Amino acid sequence: MTLCRIELGARFPCLSLEEAYALAEMGGCQEVEIRGQHAVFKCPSCEIFKRSALAKSINGERIRKEKPQIARSVKTLDYITARTMVNLARVVRGSWVWEPFVGTGAVAYEVERVGGYVVGGDVDLKAFDLARKNTSGDLVVADALYPPLAKKFDAIVGDPPYGRLSKTEREVRALLREFIETALSLVKSGGFIVFASPIYVDFPYLKSCTMYLHGGLYRVIYIVQA
Repeated sequence: MTLCRIELGARFPCLSLEEAYALAEMGGCQEVEIRGQHAVFKCPSCEIFKRSALAKSINGERIRKEKPQIARSVKTLDYITARTMVNLARVVRGSWVWEPFVGTGAVAYEVERVGGYVVGGDVDLKAFDLARKNTSGDLVVADALYPPLAKKFDAIVGDPPYGRLSKTEREVRALLREFIETALSLVKSGGFIVFASPIYVDFPYLKSCTMYLHGGLYRVIYIVQA
């Protein structure tokens, strides 16, 4: 066993700590100490932390974060958030992952980068053209609330298109609530559902972290274990 000293990211402290816990769990690590922006774990190897999106360094060595060269549009989720969400969902090599709002495939790309397999769905046909360039997983035109799926997944990760879901706050909340129920029926026991929402849609009974983006814009990342 070796000690892994992680310098957490300062911009999103809640998410950075949750990501560190998720990576430690995947790496078979034990928590030693959490103090401020530093976390120490005892692990078989510190290698798992190299896939972190938010941590700054491991044992003083800076973590390299290379922006993926994927086909993009203005709707494409930024790669830092996509990678963070995949890490929070505990996706490992061999994981089967449902991406219900696959869009242009930013999350799907990160799933495949760590060895997972994606089943992606969306109703945006134009986005599918880019998604097919960014993922080799199975893609299907499907409503996230009524997916034509029978199997259970190891994890579910998604960034709902809040602006296109509905025109009112009340409707968005109702749709996301129904999505949570659908996702819980499709994830294996103990598996994780990680999804984003606008800050005005609040589910206080679920674990979440808030991201400040820019210009008064916030995003909330929910972490749900089945």
